[in-house]
Formats: sequence, structure tokens, C-alpha cells
Amino acid sequence: MNKYVESNLIKELRDNSESAFEYLFKLYYSDLYSFSYSYVMNKDVAEDIIQDVFSKLWHMAKDIPDISSIKSYLYSSVKNSCFDYLKHLKVIDSNRKKLTEALIFSGTVGYETNDEIIKQVRDCLSKLSEQQRLILELKVVNGLKYKEIAEELKISEDTVHTHVKRAYKYFREYFPLLFYFIITFSQK
Repeated sequence: MNKYVESNLIKELRDNSESAFEYLFKLYYSDLYSFSYSYVMNKDVAEDIIQDVFSKLWHMAKDIPDISSIKSYLYSSVKNSCFDYLKHLKVIDSNRKKLTEALIFSGTVGYETNDEIIKQVRDCLSKLSEQQRLILELKVVNGLKYKEIAEELKISEDTVHTHVKRAYKYFREYFPLLFYFIITFSQK
């Protein structure tokens, strides 16, 4: 789009021209949607972000700052909205983690009864090698570091790391909720 057309569109937007707004919407919607989707990876959220950006553009049309490119302005607005959404998700994830930890510590995990969880843990552990079970127990239950486990079992730190990695991989693939609990406790 050349600068003359763009400056006229901006002027028309400031004058609340529905046709200028509709033209911009049709011109940029699908590209902005793809751009937004590449950040948030959710169709509905990407669509909401684009709708919000265009809605704000329409409502603040009279106060549009002096800009040289409406396209750059729209892309920047979408990008900032995506980042705000992702920050919001990070806060939600952090709160969920805290809630899960609180439920675990209070003994009121609502997903299953304690007996069922203990049975699942035992079943999982029984599928690991003896060495992996021992190393995982030392790491998760006793809170030992790789170096301490290596010294206690008289094996290399790399071997400890490999066993922990394989055990975590097994839990992550077959029992994701259990894996989350194990990781949560082993990082304390």
C-alpha cells in the first residue's frame, strides 16, 4: 500500500469512516489471524485477539497516533496482545501449580483417592529397573543430588543422570499427572 493511500485511510479512520475500517479489516484480517495464531497456537484465542485489536482501532479511531504505517501498527498491536495473553497463561499455570501442591500437601487431591494414587505409583515403580527405582527414590524421596547419589551407590554422576532421565521419560509418557507430582517434589 503506498503512503498516500495509507495516510488517506488513517485520515478516514479518524473521521469514523466505516468503509475505511471495513477495507482495513478485509485487507489484514487473515494475515493478522495467522500471525496471532503463530504465537498463541489456539484458533479461538487468535480470532479473539484480532477482533479485540480491530475493535480497539475502531473505538479509538479519532485518537489514532501519528503513524507511518497502519499495517505495522496493527501487527504491533496484535503482537502485544499475544504477549499479554501468554503472560496471563503463565500466571494461570503458576497458580495451578501452587493449587496442586496445596492439594497434595493437604491430602485432598480430588482426582483420585490416595489408595488409587499409591497403587499407580507402585505399579509405575514396579516397571522400572531396580537401579532406576533406587535412584529415583534417593532423588525424589530423600532429596539427594546427583553427586550424592553417585557417591552413595558408587557409580558415576552420568549414570545417575541417565537413570533419572529414563525414569522421568517413562512417567511422563505413561502417567503425566504422576510425573508432574514427581517433578514438583524433586525440585524442592
